[in-house]
Amino acid sequence: MISADPASGPIWFSCRIRFAHMSSGSSVLLYSVSVFLIQADDYAAGLQTALARGRREEKIYTNAEGGTARIAMVEVEALDMLNAIEDGVEVACLWSDDIVSNPFPMDFTFRPAASRPTNSV
Repeated sequence: MISADPASGPIWFSCRIRFAHMSSGSSVLLYSVSVFLIQADDYAAGLQTALARGRREEKIYTNAEGGTARIAMVEVEALDMLNAIEDGVEVACLWSDDIVSNPFPMDFTFRPAASRPTNSV
């Protein structure tokens, strides 16, 4: 089991949690994946904190069509102790489900410095 010196205080973790989204009267099942930053004293406590955080997202409610909608936690996909990783490490990569024809030539120059990122919190 991974642990840390309790005298140094809580450890930051990144947890990736998968959720199922379903609705009565529909055969569609959608999945979402959320990444949360949490603090815990060790890895075992981090897993319990991740599970508790995911449970806070679970909901059953009446949707716009008057049916029942449900968001359910499926699993904690990953739990990473951030104190144990190097600065600048990639913690998430999301691939698009869209498959489209590529409009760019191979030598196209993208301009990421012109980015205007939003604040997602």
